[in-house]
Amino acid sequence: MIAISIPALSLVDFGTALASVGKEFAAWEIVAEGRHYLPDIEMMFLDATSSFDIEFSVHAPLSDINIGSLNPRARERSVQEVCETLQAAGRMNIDLCTIHPGFYGPLGMLDKPAVGERTRDSLAAIEDVAQDSGVRVALENMPEMGQMMMGRTPEELLRLLEGFDFGICLDIGHAHTAHTIDDFLRLKDRVINVHIHDNLGDRDSHLPIGEGSIDFNKVLRGLSGYDGRYVIEARSLTDGALSRDRLQSLLSSL
Repeated sequence: MIAISIPALSLVDFGTALASVGKEFAAWEIVAEGRHYLPDIEMMFLDATSSFDIEFSVHAPLSDINIGSLNPRARERSVQEVCETLQAAGRMNIDLCTIHPGFYGPLGMLDKPAVGERTRDSLAAIEDVAQDSGVRVALENMPEMGQMMMGRTPEELLRLLEGFDFGICLDIGHAHTAHTIDDFLRLKDRVINVHIHDNLGDRDSHLPIGEGSIDFNKVLRGLSGYDGRYVIEARSLTDGALSRDRLQSLLSSL
């Protein structure tokens, strides 16, 4: 199934956003921040979605969140935001949540191994809540952005995931910036969510499919057998619908 995710929608009232998405898509990955923080919209969600035939997944909060922070207070709050999202998702019958790994802040750049340890500590706490809430968690690979990002390569992501019952959210656009698409496709058996958008390999520009340099025919062949959602990450609903139409065409030609 093809889904949509638009971070800018988090600035819009949930009911208004739902009505807009429901005109174009049958699946929506809610970015759970801003006006769409799940604990804040839980009751509205249960009431409003009864009138729509839409499947939902969720992306945990992004802004100011670092589960690998060496500032214990900042890390604790970041983990709390993710865990509260998972608990609300469970109550809302949303069964899949994508999360980001930690990243290297100014202090973390001086002690990268410690950031990895704190990230794994956070993932352990998140796993406990996910299991209690009945929500699957997918850890997302990150784009090439200097030296601040973790999880840019399969090796980095697998080190973080070792021993945890998490899947992978394969972000095709992110992998293209890090030149790791082929490497990540070898892990397709562990992929439970796919983010799909285009770029020119230079930055994470979230272009519509076909407007960058990603070979999507090759990517989709490499994902043969994958039965989860393809989540189009777009800057607008118009761009998302354009990508959807192009993705449907690519999938039908395989």
